[in-house]
Amino acid sequence: MIEMKKIKFIIILLCSLSIVACTLQNENPIPNTPQPPIETTQGVADSSKTGLRIDRYLTAMEALGFSGAIIVSEGDEVVLRKGYGYANRETRRPYTPQTIQTNGSITKQFTAAAILLLESRGELTVDDKISKYIDPLSDEMQNITIHQLLTHSSGLPGAIGYDDEPIGADAYLERLTGESLQFDPGSGFAYSNTGYSLLGIIVERVSGQSYEAFLHKELLLPAGLTETGYFIPDWDSERLAIGYNKGERWGEIHEKRYQTGEVENGPSWHYRANGGLLTTVDDMYSWLKTVRGHGVLDEKVAKRWTTGYVSENNGNSNYGYGWGIYDHDKWGKVITHNGSNRIFEAEFVWLPERDLFFYIHGNTSIVPAASMGGHIMNAAFDSSFVMPPLVEMDESAKPVTAQQREGWYHMDGGYLELTADDTRLVAKLTGQSVFDLILNHTEEQKIRFEDLNARTRIAMNKMQAGQQDALAGLMREGEDPIAPTTVILNRISQIGNLDSIHVIGTFANTPVSRFSDYGPWTTFVYAEFENWNQYWNLVWNDDEKFSADLQGPWPSFTLIPTDKNSYVGVRHGGNWRTVELEIRGDCLIIMKSKACRE
Repeated sequence: MIEMKKIKFIIILLCSLSIVACTLQNENPIPNTPQPPIETTQGVADSSKTGLRIDRYLTAMEALGFSGAIIVSEGDEVVLRKGYGYANRETRRPYTPQTIQTNGSITKQFTAAAILLLESRGELTVDDKISKYIDPLSDEMQNITIHQLLTHSSGLPGAIGYDDEPIGADAYLERLTGESLQFDPGSGFAYSNTGYSLLGIIVERVSGQSYEAFLHKELLLPAGLTETGYFIPDWDSERLAIGYNKGERWGEIHEKRYQTGEVENGPSWHYRANGGLLTTVDDMYSWLKTVRGHGVLDEKVAKRWTTGYVSENNGNSNYGYGWGIYDHDKWGKVITHNGSNRIFEAEFVWLPERDLFFYIHGNTSIVPAASMGGHIMNAAFDSSFVMPPLVEMDESAKPVTAQQREGWYHMDGGYLELTADDTRLVAKLTGQSVFDLILNHTEEQKIRFEDLNARTRIAMNKMQAGQQDALAGLMREGEDPIAPTTVILNRISQIGNLDSIHVIGTFANTPVSRFSDYGPWTTFVYAEFENWNQYWNLVWNDDEKFSADLQGPWPSFTLIPTDKNSYVGVRHGGNWRTVELEIRGDCLIIMKSKACRE
Protein backbone atom coordinates (compact mmCIF):
# COMPACT_ATOMS: atom_id res chain seq x y z
CA MET A 1 0.00 0.00 0.00
CA ILE A 2 1.31 3.43 -0.88
CA GLU A 3 1.76 5.32 2.36
CA MET A 4 2.28 8.89 3.37
CA LYS A 5 3.59 8.20 6.78
CA LYS A 6 5.80 11.17 7.40
CA ILE A 7 4.81 12.67 10.75
CA LYS A 8 3.60 16.24 10.39
CA PHE A 9 3.44 19.03 12.95
CA ILE A 10 -0.23 18.81 13.56
CA ILE A 11 -2.58 19.16 16.42
CA ILE A 12 -5.63 17.21 17.17
CA LEU A 13 -8.96 17.98 18.59
CA LEU A 14 -11.86 15.55 18.66
CA CYS A 15 -15.15 14.56 20.13
CA SER A 16 -16.88 11.61 21.72
CA LEU A 17 -19.36 9.23 20.19
CA SER A 18 -21.25 9.47 23.46
CA ILE A 19 -21.98 13.10 22.59
CA VAL A 20 -21.60 13.34 18.85
CA ALA A 21 -24.52 11.77 17.06
CA CYS A 22 -27.44 14.17 17.23
CA THR A 23 -28.47 17.55 16.08
CA LEU A 24 -25.10 18.47 14.55
CA GLN A 25 -25.63 18.86 10.83
CA ASN A 26 -29.31 17.92 11.32
CA GLU A 27 -28.53 14.19 11.06
CA ASN A 28 -30.62 11.40 12.48
CA PRO A 29 -29.27 10.40 15.90
CA ILE A 30 -27.27 7.21 16.25
CA PRO A 31 -29.50 4.85 18.26
CA ASN A 32 -28.99 4.92 22.04
CA THR A 33 -26.52 7.80 21.80
CA PRO A 34 -27.08 10.84 24.07
CA GLN A 35 -27.54 14.26 22.49
CA PRO A 36 -24.52 16.61 22.79
CA PRO A 37 -24.79 18.95 25.80
CA ILE A 38 -23.45 21.93 23.81
CA GLU A 39 -24.95 24.71 21.73
CA THR A 40 -24.01 24.20 18.10
CA THR A 41 -24.39 25.93 14.77
CA GLN A 42 -24.01 23.66 11.74
CA GLY A 43 -21.72 21.24 13.54
CA VAL A 44 -19.62 23.77 15.47
CA ALA A 45 -19.75 24.55 19.19
CA ASP A 46 -20.75 28.22 19.31
CA SER A 47 -18.63 28.85 22.39
CA SER A 48 -15.42 27.27 21.04
CA LYS A 49 -12.87 29.56 19.41
CA THR A 50 -10.90 26.48 18.42
CA GLY A 51 -13.87 24.83 16.72
CA LEU A 52 -14.88 28.02 14.95
CA ARG A 53 -11.38 28.70 13.62
CA ILE A 54 -10.88 25.15 12.35
CA ASP A 55 -14.29 25.27 10.67
CA ARG A 56 -13.36 28.62 9.09
CA TYR A 57 -10.24 27.03 7.62
CA LEU A 58 -12.00 23.89 6.37
CA THR A 59 -14.89 25.88 4.89
CA ALA A 60 -12.40 27.80 2.77
CA MET A 61 -10.65 24.56 1.83
CA GLU A 62 -13.99 23.05 0.79
CA ALA A 63 -14.25 25.70 -1.94
CA LEU A 64 -10.69 24.76 -2.97
CA GLY A 65 -11.62 21.10 -3.30
CA PHE A 66 -11.50 19.47 0.13
CA SER A 67 -14.17 16.86 0.74
CA GLY A 68 -14.26 14.87 3.95
CA ALA A 69 -15.26 15.00 7.59
CA ILE A 70 -13.66 15.96 10.89
CA ILE A 71 -14.34 15.52 14.57
CA VAL A 72 -12.63 17.70 17.17
CA SER A 73 -12.65 17.75 20.96
CA GLU A 74 -11.16 19.77 23.76
CA GLY A 75 -11.24 17.74 26.94
CA ASP A 76 -14.58 15.97 26.91
CA GLU A 77 -16.35 18.61 24.82
CA VAL A 78 -17.14 18.22 21.14
CA VAL A 79 -16.21 21.49 19.46
CA LEU A 80 -16.50 20.49 15.80
CA ARG A 81 -18.21 17.56 14.09
CA LYS A 82 -18.91 18.20 10.46
CA GLY A 83 -18.66 17.08 6.84
CA TYR A 84 -17.47 19.16 3.87
CA GLY A 85 -17.95 18.66 0.15
CA TYR A 86 -19.24 15.51 -1.51
CA ALA A 87 -18.82 11.86 -0.60
CA ASN A 88 -20.21 11.09 -4.07
CA ARG A 89 -19.84 13.83 -6.65
CA GLU A 90 -21.92 12.10 -9.29
CA THR A 91 -25.02 11.93 -7.06
CA ARG A 92 -24.07 15.13 -5.13
CA ARG A 93 -24.27 13.17 -1.87
CA PRO A 94 -22.61 15.28 0.85
CA TYR A 95 -20.00 14.13 3.33
CA THR A 96 -21.29 13.79 6.87
CA PRO A 97 -19.71 12.60 10.13
CA GLN A 98 -21.37 9.23 9.46
CA THR A 99 -19.83 8.77 6.00
CA ILE A 100 -17.76 5.57 5.80
CA GLN A 101 -14.23 5.54 4.39
CA THR A 102 -10.89 3.78 4.89
CA ASN A 103 -8.46 5.04 7.51
CA GLY A 104 -5.39 3.65 5.71
CA SER A 105 -2.40 2.91 7.92
CA ILE A 106 -4.17 4.12 11.03
CA THR A 107 -5.20 0.45 11.00
CA LYS A 108 -1.71 -0.29 12.37
CA GLN A 109 -2.59 1.06 15.80
CA PHE A 110 -5.56 -1.36 15.95
CA THR A 111 -3.28 -4.27 15.06
CA ALA A 112 -0.81 -3.18 17.74
CA ALA A 113 -3.65 -2.91 20.27
CA ALA A 114 -4.72 -6.48 19.40
CA ILE A 115 -1.17 -7.73 20.07
CA LEU A 116 -1.04 -5.91 23.41
CA LEU A 117 -4.43 -7.30 24.37
CA LEU A 118 -3.21 -10.83 23.67
CA GLU A 119 -0.09 -10.08 25.71
CA SER A 120 -2.17 -8.82 28.64
CA ARG A 121 -3.99 -12.16 28.56
CA GLY A 122 -0.69 -14.05 28.72
CA GLU A 123 -0.97 -15.53 25.21
CA LEU A 124 2.24 -13.96 23.87
CA THR A 125 4.85 -11.30 24.66
CA VAL A 126 6.24 -8.61 22.41
CA ASP A 127 9.70 -10.02 23.06
CA ASP A 128 8.77 -13.34 21.46
CA LYS A 129 10.50 -14.30 18.24
CA ILE A 130 7.98 -14.42 15.40
CA SER A 131 9.29 -17.86 14.43
CA LYS A 132 7.35 -19.13 17.45
CA TYR A 133 4.12 -18.36 15.55
CA ILE A 134 5.03 -18.15 11.86
CA ASP A 135 6.34 -20.77 9.46
CA PRO A 136 7.81 -20.70 6.86
CA LEU A 137 10.44 -17.98 7.39
CA SER A 138 13.85 -17.55 5.81
CA ASP A 139 16.88 -18.15 8.03
CA GLU A 140 17.64 -14.44 8.42
CA MET A 141 14.08 -13.75 9.61
CA GLN A 142 14.06 -16.37 12.38
CA ASN A 143 15.18 -14.00 15.16
CA ILE A 144 12.86 -11.08 14.38
CA THR A 145 10.73 -10.21 17.43
CA ILE A 146 7.15 -9.01 17.67
CA HIS A 147 8.47 -5.74 19.12
CA GLN A 148 10.55 -5.22 15.99
CA LEU A 149 7.51 -5.78 13.76
CA LEU A 150 5.54 -3.26 15.82
CA THR A 151 8.26 -0.60 15.57
CA HIS A 152 9.32 -1.14 11.92
CA SER A 153 12.77 -2.15 13.11
CA SER A 154 12.67 -5.72 11.72
CA GLY A 155 14.40 -4.96 8.42
CA LEU A 156 11.52 -6.50 6.45
CA PRO A 157 10.66 -4.94 3.07
CA GLY A 158 7.96 -2.31 2.89
CA ALA A 159 5.74 -4.52 0.73
CA ILE A 160 5.96 -7.74 -1.30
CA GLY A 161 3.12 -7.08 -3.75
CA TYR A 162 0.28 -4.77 -4.72
CA ASP A 163 -2.65 -4.16 -2.38
CA ASP A 164 -5.25 -5.30 -4.89
CA GLU A 165 -3.56 -8.63 -5.65
CA PRO A 166 -5.60 -11.43 -4.01
CA ILE A 167 -3.27 -13.48 -1.82
CA GLY A 168 -3.93 -15.68 1.19
CA ALA A 169 -1.80 -16.02 4.31
CA ASP A 170 0.03 -19.20 3.27
CA ALA A 171 0.92 -17.86 -0.17
CA TYR A 172 1.93 -14.55 1.41
CA LEU A 173 4.37 -16.26 3.78
CA GLU A 174 5.76 -18.43 1.01
CA ARG A 175 6.51 -15.35 -1.08
CA LEU A 176 8.09 -13.60 1.89
CA THR A 177 10.69 -16.37 2.26
CA GLY A 178 12.19 -15.26 -1.07
CA GLU A 179 12.72 -11.69 0.14
CA SER A 180 15.83 -10.26 1.80
CA LEU A 181 16.04 -8.06 4.89
CA GLN A 182 17.04 -4.42 4.44
CA PHE A 183 19.18 -4.53 7.61
CA ASP A 184 19.81 -6.72 10.63
CA PRO A 185 16.72 -6.88 12.88
CA GLY A 186 16.80 -4.15 15.52
CA SER A 187 19.56 -2.12 13.86
CA GLY A 188 17.46 0.43 11.96
CA PHE A 189 14.04 1.76 10.96
CA ALA A 190 12.19 1.09 7.70
CA TYR A 191 8.43 1.49 7.47
CA SER A 192 7.01 -1.94 6.63
CA ASN A 193 3.46 -2.87 5.74
CA THR A 194 4.79 -6.42 5.50
CA GLY A 195 5.65 -6.41 9.20
CA TYR A 196 2.11 -5.46 10.18
CA SER A 197 0.63 -8.10 7.90
CA LEU A 198 2.71 -10.63 9.83
CA LEU A 199 1.32 -9.21 13.08
CA GLY A 200 -2.17 -9.82 11.70
CA ILE A 201 -1.25 -13.43 10.95
CA ILE A 202 0.05 -13.79 14.52
CA VAL A 203 -3.26 -12.41 15.86
CA GLU A 204 -5.15 -15.02 13.86
CA ARG A 205 -2.94 -17.93 14.87
CA VAL A 206 -2.84 -17.07 18.57
CA SER A 207 -6.53 -16.13 18.93
CA GLY A 208 -7.95 -18.82 16.65
CA GLN A 209 -10.15 -16.17 15.01
CA SER A 210 -9.88 -14.17 11.82
CA TYR A 211 -8.13 -10.82 12.20
CA GLU A 212 -11.31 -8.81 11.73
CA ALA A 213 -13.41 -11.09 13.94
CA PHE A 214 -10.93 -10.72 16.81
CA LEU A 215 -10.83 -6.94 16.46
CA HIS A 216 -14.60 -6.72 16.22
CA LYS A 217 -15.36 -8.84 19.28
CA GLU A 218 -12.42 -8.06 21.57
CA LEU A 219 -11.52 -4.43 20.77
CA LEU A 220 -14.05 -2.57 18.65
CA LEU A 221 -17.39 -3.45 20.22
CA PRO A 222 -16.11 -3.01 23.80
CA ALA A 223 -14.88 0.47 22.76
CA GLY A 224 -18.23 1.38 21.16
CA LEU A 225 -16.99 1.16 17.57
CA THR A 226 -19.91 -0.34 15.66
CA GLU A 227 -19.02 1.11 12.24
CA THR A 228 -15.39 -0.01 11.90
CA GLY A 229 -14.09 -3.05 10.02
CA TYR A 230 -13.48 -4.62 6.63
CA PHE A 231 -16.79 -6.45 6.08
CA ILE A 232 -18.47 -7.28 9.39
CA PRO A 233 -20.36 -3.98 9.85
CA ASP A 234 -22.12 -4.54 6.46
CA TRP A 235 -22.72 -0.84 5.85
CA ASP A 236 -25.40 0.67 3.65
CA SER A 237 -23.58 1.35 0.37
CA GLU A 238 -25.10 4.83 0.30
CA ARG A 239 -22.87 5.75 3.22
CA LEU A 240 -19.60 4.71 1.56
CA ALA A 241 -17.38 7.48 0.17
CA ILE A 242 -16.23 7.44 -3.44
CA GLY A 243 -12.57 8.28 -4.04
CA TYR A 244 -11.35 10.83 -6.60
CA ASN A 245 -7.86 10.80 -8.08
CA LYS A 246 -6.76 14.07 -9.70
CA GLY A 247 -10.40 14.95 -10.26
CA GLU A 248 -11.35 11.59 -11.79
CA ARG A 249 -13.60 9.02 -10.10
CA TRP A 250 -11.45 6.25 -8.60
CA GLY A 251 -14.25 4.35 -6.87
CA GLU A 252 -15.03 2.70 -3.55
CA ILE A 253 -12.27 1.01 -1.61
CA HIS A 254 -14.25 -2.24 -1.70
CA GLU A 255 -14.26 -2.12 -5.50
CA LYS A 256 -10.48 -1.75 -5.65
CA ARG A 257 -8.83 -3.46 -2.73
CA TYR A 258 -11.21 -5.89 -1.03
CA GLN A 259 -11.29 -9.06 -3.09
CA THR A 260 -14.51 -10.45 -1.68
CA GLY A 261 -14.71 -14.22 -2.12
CA GLU A 262 -11.14 -14.57 -3.42
CA VAL A 263 -9.41 -14.39 -0.01
CA GLU A 264 -10.99 -15.84 3.09
CA ASN A 265 -12.25 -13.58 5.91
CA GLY A 266 -11.02 -10.24 4.62
CA PRO A 267 -8.98 -8.37 2.02
CA SER A 268 -5.68 -9.46 0.53
CA TRP A 269 -2.84 -10.07 2.97
CA HIS A 270 -0.91 -7.32 1.18
CA TYR A 271 -3.44 -5.04 2.85
CA ARG A 272 -4.90 -6.82 5.85
CA ALA A 273 -3.80 -5.66 9.32
CA ASN A 274 -1.47 -2.98 7.93
CA GLY A 275 -4.16 -0.74 6.43
CA GLY A 276 -7.61 -0.10 5.16
CA LEU A 277 -10.12 -0.50 7.98
CA LEU A 278 -13.28 1.42 7.11
CA THR A 279 -14.67 3.73 9.76
CA THR A 280 -16.39 7.02 10.61
CA VAL A 281 -15.12 10.07 12.44
CA ASP A 282 -17.60 9.23 15.21
CA ASP A 283 -16.10 5.77 15.70
CA MET A 284 -12.58 7.18 15.73
CA TYR A 285 -13.58 9.55 18.50
CA SER A 286 -14.89 6.60 20.49
CA TRP A 287 -11.50 4.97 19.96
CA LEU A 288 -9.84 7.86 21.83
CA LYS A 289 -11.12 6.44 25.12
CA THR A 290 -9.09 3.27 24.51
CA VAL A 291 -6.04 5.31 23.49
CA ARG A 292 -6.29 7.17 26.78
CA GLY A 293 -6.19 3.89 28.67
CA HIS A 294 -9.85 3.71 29.66
CA GLY A 295 -10.87 0.70 27.60
CA VAL A 296 -9.87 -2.94 27.25
CA LEU A 297 -6.24 -1.81 27.48
CA ASP A 298 -5.53 -0.38 30.90
CA GLU A 299 -3.65 2.88 31.37
CA LYS A 300 -0.27 1.18 31.85
CA VAL A 301 -0.62 -0.88 28.66
CA ALA A 302 -1.92 2.12 26.71
CA LYS A 303 1.16 4.09 27.78
CA ARG A 304 3.42 1.35 26.38
CA TRP A 305 1.32 1.39 23.21
CA THR A 306 1.85 5.14 22.69
CA THR A 307 5.53 5.34 23.70
CA GLY A 308 8.12 6.03 21.00
CA TYR A 309 10.86 3.39 20.78
CA VAL A 310 12.72 3.78 17.48
CA SER A 311 13.91 7.02 15.87
CA GLU A 312 12.29 7.91 12.53
CA ASN A 313 11.65 10.91 10.29
CA ASN A 314 15.33 11.99 10.38
CA GLY A 315 15.22 12.00 14.17
CA ASN A 316 12.24 14.35 14.40
CA SER A 317 9.97 11.70 15.90
CA ASN A 318 9.96 8.19 17.34
CA TYR A 319 7.82 5.25 16.32
CA GLY A 320 5.82 3.36 18.93
CA TYR A 321 3.36 0.53 18.43
CA GLY A 322 1.43 1.88 15.44
CA TRP A 323 2.04 5.51 16.42
CA GLY A 324 4.42 8.35 15.66
CA ILE A 325 5.36 10.35 18.76
CA TYR A 326 7.23 13.62 19.09
CA ASP A 327 7.51 16.68 21.35
CA HIS A 328 6.56 20.06 19.95
CA ASP A 329 7.85 23.28 21.45
CA LYS A 330 4.36 24.84 21.50
CA TRP A 331 1.97 21.93 21.89
CA GLY A 332 3.91 19.43 23.94
CA LYS A 333 3.70 15.72 23.29
CA VAL A 334 2.03 14.73 20.02
CA ILE A 335 0.73 11.18 19.44
CA THR A 336 -0.36 10.68 15.86
CA HIS A 337 -0.56 8.55 12.74
CA ASN A 338 -1.92 9.08 9.27
CA GLY A 339 -2.96 6.82 6.46
CA SER A 340 -3.23 7.21 2.71
CA ASN A 341 -3.44 5.49 -0.63
CA ARG A 342 -2.97 8.95 -2.21
CA ILE A 343 -6.75 9.17 -2.72
CA PHE A 344 -8.42 8.29 0.57
CA GLU A 345 -6.53 9.91 3.43
CA ALA A 346 -6.95 10.18 7.19
CA GLU A 347 -5.13 11.57 10.20
CA PHE A 348 -5.48 10.92 13.94
CA VAL A 349 -3.75 13.31 16.35
CA TRP A 350 -3.88 13.53 20.14
CA LEU A 351 -2.13 16.08 22.36
CA PRO A 352 -2.34 14.50 25.80
CA GLU A 353 -0.86 17.51 27.61
CA ARG A 354 -3.58 19.75 26.16
CA ASP A 355 -6.19 16.97 26.06
CA LEU A 356 -6.87 18.01 22.50
CA PHE A 357 -7.78 15.65 19.66
CA PHE A 358 -8.92 15.59 16.06
CA TYR A 359 -9.57 12.96 13.45
CA ILE A 360 -10.00 14.00 9.82
CA HIS A 361 -10.50 11.98 6.66
CA GLY A 362 -11.21 12.73 3.03
CA ASN A 363 -11.59 11.26 -0.45
CA THR A 364 -9.63 13.42 -2.90
CA SER A 365 -6.01 13.57 -4.02
CA ILE A 366 -6.31 17.26 -4.94
CA VAL A 367 -6.64 18.42 -1.31
CA PRO A 368 -5.38 15.43 0.69
CA ALA A 369 -6.73 15.23 4.24
CA ALA A 370 -3.48 13.89 5.72
CA SER A 371 -1.58 16.99 4.53
CA MET A 372 -3.86 19.45 6.33
CA GLY A 373 -2.88 18.76 9.93
CA GLY A 374 -0.30 21.52 10.20
CA HIS A 375 -2.71 24.14 8.90
CA ILE A 376 -5.49 22.83 11.15
CA MET A 377 -3.19 23.23 14.12
CA ASN A 378 -2.16 26.72 13.10
CA ALA A 379 -5.75 27.71 12.40
CA ALA A 380 -6.68 26.59 15.91
CA PHE A 381 -3.87 28.21 17.87
CA ASP A 382 -1.81 30.67 15.86
CA SER A 383 -3.44 34.08 15.57
CA SER A 384 -0.90 35.07 12.90
CA PHE A 385 -1.83 32.16 10.63
CA VAL A 386 -3.02 33.40 7.23
CA MET A 387 -6.36 31.72 6.52
CA PRO A 388 -7.23 30.74 2.96
CA PRO A 389 -9.75 33.17 1.42
CA LEU A 390 -13.46 32.51 1.71
CA VAL A 391 -14.57 32.42 -1.92
CA GLU A 392 -18.30 32.25 -2.59
CA MET A 393 -18.62 29.51 -5.19
CA ASP A 394 -21.28 29.64 -7.87
CA GLU A 395 -23.64 26.88 -6.69
CA SER A 396 -25.12 26.55 -10.17
CA ALA A 397 -21.73 25.64 -11.70
CA LYS A 398 -21.66 22.21 -13.39
CA PRO A 399 -18.83 19.66 -13.54
CA VAL A 400 -19.44 19.28 -17.29
CA THR A 401 -18.54 22.95 -17.81
CA ALA A 402 -15.20 22.45 -16.10
CA GLN A 403 -14.56 19.35 -18.21
CA GLN A 404 -15.29 21.28 -21.41
CA ARG A 405 -12.74 23.92 -20.38
CA GLU A 406 -9.87 21.51 -19.77
CA GLY A 407 -6.78 21.88 -21.91
CA TRP A 408 -3.56 23.82 -22.54
CA TYR A 409 -3.96 27.60 -22.71
CA HIS A 410 -0.89 29.11 -24.40
CA MET A 411 0.62 32.56 -24.14
CA ASP A 412 4.00 33.88 -25.21
CA GLY A 413 6.66 31.93 -23.32
CA GLY A 414 4.43 29.50 -21.45
CA TYR A 415 1.04 27.96 -20.84
CA LEU A 416 -1.50 26.98 -18.20
CA GLU A 417 -2.70 23.37 -18.12
CA LEU A 418 -6.30 23.25 -16.84
CA THR A 419 -7.80 20.04 -15.49
CA ALA A 420 -11.26 19.65 -14.00
CA ASP A 421 -11.84 18.91 -10.32
CA ASP A 422 -15.64 18.69 -10.07
CA THR A 423 -16.81 22.26 -10.86
CA ARG A 424 -13.35 23.73 -10.23
CA LEU A 425 -10.33 23.85 -12.51
CA VAL A 426 -6.75 23.26 -11.39
CA ALA A 427 -4.24 25.37 -13.32
CA LYS A 428 -0.62 24.18 -13.49
CA LEU A 429 1.72 27.02 -14.43
CA THR A 430 4.53 26.50 -16.93
CA GLY A 431 6.92 29.15 -18.20
CA GLN A 432 8.41 32.27 -16.64
CA SER A 433 6.01 34.59 -18.47
CA VAL A 434 3.08 32.79 -16.85
CA PHE A 435 4.73 32.91 -13.41
CA ASP A 436 5.38 36.62 -13.85
CA LEU A 437 1.78 37.35 -14.82
CA ILE A 438 -0.09 35.18 -12.30
CA LEU A 439 2.29 35.84 -9.40
CA ASN A 440 2.57 39.55 -10.20
CA HIS A 441 6.37 39.68 -10.24
CA THR A 442 8.10 43.06 -10.24
CA GLU A 443 10.45 44.13 -13.03
CA GLU A 444 13.40 43.56 -10.71
CA GLN A 445 12.17 40.03 -9.97
CA LYS A 446 11.68 39.29 -13.67
CA ILE A 447 15.31 40.15 -14.44
CA ARG A 448 16.63 38.12 -11.49
CA PHE A 449 14.46 35.11 -12.28
CA GLU A 450 15.50 34.96 -15.94
CA ASP A 451 19.12 34.87 -14.81
CA LEU A 452 18.41 32.09 -12.30
CA ASN A 453 16.56 30.13 -15.00
CA ALA A 454 19.49 30.47 -17.41
CA ARG A 455 22.02 29.28 -14.82
CA THR A 456 19.75 26.36 -13.89
CA ARG A 457 19.40 25.29 -17.56
CA ILE A 458 23.18 25.08 -17.88
CA ALA A 459 23.36 22.98 -14.71
CA MET A 460 20.55 20.69 -15.82
CA ASN A 461 22.19 20.11 -19.19
CA LYS A 462 25.28 18.98 -17.30
CA MET A 463 23.10 16.87 -15.04
CA GLN A 464 21.50 15.12 -18.00
CA ALA A 465 24.99 14.41 -19.34
CA GLY A 466 25.89 12.79 -16.00
CA GLN A 467 28.51 15.38 -14.99
CA GLN A 468 29.44 14.73 -11.35
CA ASP A 469 29.74 18.43 -10.42
CA ALA A 470 26.75 19.65 -12.46
CA LEU A 471 25.63 22.08 -9.73
CA ALA A 472 29.07 23.73 -9.41
CA GLY A 473 28.00 26.87 -11.29
CA LEU A 474 25.10 27.43 -8.88
CA MET A 475 27.02 27.18 -5.61
CA ARG A 476 29.12 29.46 -3.43
CA GLU A 477 32.85 29.45 -3.88
CA GLY A 478 34.45 26.71 -1.83
CA GLU A 479 31.26 24.66 -1.45
CA ASP A 480 31.31 21.05 -2.59
CA PRO A 481 28.99 20.50 -5.58
CA ILE A 482 29.53 16.74 -5.67
CA ALA A 483 27.21 15.77 -2.77
CA PRO A 484 24.04 17.63 -3.91
CA THR A 485 24.69 16.67 -7.54
CA THR A 486 25.06 13.03 -6.54
CA VAL A 487 21.65 13.06 -4.84
CA ILE A 488 19.95 14.08 -8.09
CA LEU A 489 22.07 11.78 -10.23
CA ASN A 490 21.15 8.88 -7.96
CA ARG A 491 17.46 9.64 -8.46
CA ILE A 492 17.98 9.69 -12.21
CA SER A 493 19.80 6.37 -12.05
CA GLN A 494 17.16 4.75 -9.83
CA ILE A 495 14.27 5.79 -12.09
CA GLY A 496 16.15 5.07 -15.32
CA ASN A 497 15.60 6.07 -18.96
CA LEU A 498 15.73 9.85 -18.53
CA ASP A 499 14.21 11.62 -21.53
CA SER A 500 14.57 15.33 -20.77
CA ILE A 501 14.85 17.98 -18.03
CA HIS A 502 12.86 21.21 -18.23
CA VAL A 503 13.31 24.44 -16.25
CA ILE A 504 9.71 25.51 -15.67
CA GLY A 505 10.35 28.88 -14.01
CA THR A 506 11.32 30.75 -10.85
CA PHE A 507 9.15 32.33 -8.18
CA ALA A 508 9.47 34.08 -4.83
CA ASN A 509 8.91 31.95 -1.74
CA THR A 510 6.10 33.22 0.44
CA PRO A 511 7.00 33.85 4.10
CA VAL A 512 4.76 31.03 5.35
CA SER A 513 5.87 28.40 2.85
CA ARG A 514 8.20 25.50 3.73
CA PHE A 515 10.66 26.65 1.07
CA SER A 516 11.07 30.08 2.72
CA ASP A 517 13.07 28.46 5.54
CA TYR A 518 15.80 27.70 2.98
CA GLY A 519 15.87 30.87 0.90
CA PRO A 520 13.82 33.59 -0.82
CA TRP A 521 13.42 32.06 -4.32
CA THR A 522 12.74 28.69 -5.93
CA THR A 523 13.37 27.43 -9.46
CA PHE A 524 11.03 24.60 -10.41
CA VAL A 525 12.48 21.82 -12.58
CA TYR A 526 10.61 18.96 -14.24
CA ALA A 527 12.36 15.77 -15.37
CA GLU A 528 10.64 13.38 -17.79
CA PHE A 529 11.47 9.68 -17.79
CA GLU A 530 10.18 6.91 -20.02
CA ASN A 531 7.72 5.66 -17.37
CA TRP A 532 7.87 8.30 -14.64
CA ASN A 533 8.47 11.94 -13.85
CA GLN A 534 10.25 13.87 -11.12
CA TYR A 535 9.92 17.42 -9.74
CA TRP A 536 12.86 19.30 -8.25
CA ASN A 537 12.68 22.61 -6.39
CA LEU A 538 16.05 24.34 -6.35
CA VAL A 539 15.98 26.95 -3.57
CA TRP A 540 18.35 29.93 -3.65
CA ASN A 541 20.11 31.87 -0.90
CA ASP A 542 19.92 35.67 -0.68
CA ASP A 543 23.13 35.89 -2.74
CA GLU A 544 21.49 33.85 -5.55
CA LYS A 545 23.53 30.75 -4.78
CA PHE A 546 22.14 27.22 -4.42
CA SER A 547 20.70 26.45 -0.98
CA ALA A 548 18.71 23.19 -1.21
CA ASP A 549 16.93 20.73 -3.47
CA LEU A 550 13.47 20.09 -2.01
CA GLN A 551 10.44 18.03 -2.92
CA GLY A 552 7.22 19.88 -3.63
CA PRO A 553 4.18 20.12 -5.91
CA TRP A 554 3.94 21.74 -9.31
CA PRO A 555 3.17 25.48 -8.91
CA SER A 556 -0.57 25.75 -9.41
CA PHE A 557 -3.79 27.60 -8.69
CA THR A 558 -7.29 26.32 -8.03
CA LEU A 559 -9.87 28.20 -10.11
CA ILE A 560 -13.15 28.51 -8.22
CA PRO A 561 -16.20 29.39 -10.36
CA THR A 562 -17.97 32.53 -9.16
CA ASP A 563 -20.40 32.89 -12.07
CA LYS A 564 -20.87 31.53 -15.58
CA ASN A 565 -17.50 32.67 -16.97
CA SER A 566 -15.66 34.14 -13.99
CA TYR A 567 -13.24 32.47 -11.57
CA VAL A 568 -11.16 33.35 -8.55
CA GLY A 569 -7.80 31.60 -8.71
CA VAL A 570 -6.21 30.72 -5.36
CA ARG A 571 -2.57 29.70 -5.15
CA HIS A 572 -2.00 26.37 -3.43
CA GLY A 573 -0.50 26.80 0.05
CA GLY A 574 1.71 29.74 0.85
CA ASN A 575 -0.04 33.01 1.45
CA TRP A 576 -3.09 32.03 -0.65
CA ARG A 577 -2.52 34.64 -3.34
CA THR A 578 -5.67 35.21 -5.42
CA VAL A 579 -6.24 36.35 -8.98
CA GLU A 580 -9.48 37.07 -10.84
CA LEU A 581 -9.88 35.75 -14.37
CA GLU A 582 -12.43 34.79 -17.00
CA ILE A 583 -12.82 32.03 -19.55
CA ARG A 584 -14.55 33.08 -22.73
CA GLY A 585 -14.62 30.66 -25.61
CA ASP A 586 -11.14 29.21 -26.03
CA CYS A 587 -9.31 31.95 -24.15
CA LEU A 588 -8.36 32.53 -20.53
CA ILE A 589 -8.34 36.26 -19.72
CA ILE A 590 -6.01 37.35 -16.91
CA MET A 591 -5.46 41.02 -16.15
CA LYS A 592 -6.06 42.00 -19.81
CA SER A 593 -3.69 39.27 -21.02
CA LYS A 594 -4.94 36.25 -22.94
CA ALA A 595 -3.93 32.60 -22.98
CA CYS A 596 -5.79 30.60 -25.61
CA ARG A 597 -6.20 26.98 -26.59
CA GLU A 598 -4.56 26.09 -29.88
